[in-house]
Amino acid sequence: MTAMPEQHDVVDLLTADHRAVRNLFEGYRAATDPEQRRQLVDRMTVEVVRHSVAEEVHLYPTVRKALLADEEIEELTEAERILSDLDAVDPRDQRFDPLVRELMDVVSMHIRGEEDLVFPELRERLTPEERMALGLRVGEATAAVHSVPPVSPEGPGPGRTLADRVRELLTGRTR
Repeated sequence: MTAMPEQHDVVDLLTADHRAVRNLFEGYRAATDPEQRRQLVDRMTVEVVRHSVAEEVHLYPTVRKALLADEEIEELTEAERILSDLDAVDPRDQRFDPLVRELMDVVSMHIRGEEDLVFPELRERLTPEERMALGLRVGEATAAVHSVPPVSPEGPGPGRTLADRVRELLTGRTR
């Protein structure tokens, strides 16, 4: 039986996601062991894709009605492309660190755009009740992915990355 998520304002919930991803970035910067770095990138993959799907399914339809957020959507699409590239690269490979830095840059731009522009607009344009209802839907998406281990023992499978598997789990479909 899955526990029901607590109800939170969507802005507070997504801001907490941003902090969690930033903490993973800091952990990666501090890590020197290639296997630990791979584990951190796998965790980043799960968190970024989960966040991306929650925003695509729940936040952005509302945001599009209240304001445009096309740049933030494009940044998440780019982040998932980089995550797919990272999935195929060994952490000892010289391409690994530059890809992670590129991911960090793209996700950091996404976070700044949301926190500086989108979230203040949501607080202004949506009622607290609307933000709480939206936060509940986003929280339900979060609860679904936290019950699944980040890496399956059989690996991603032909043409399926970790990001693909997380997206399939959350949406029942691939990109």
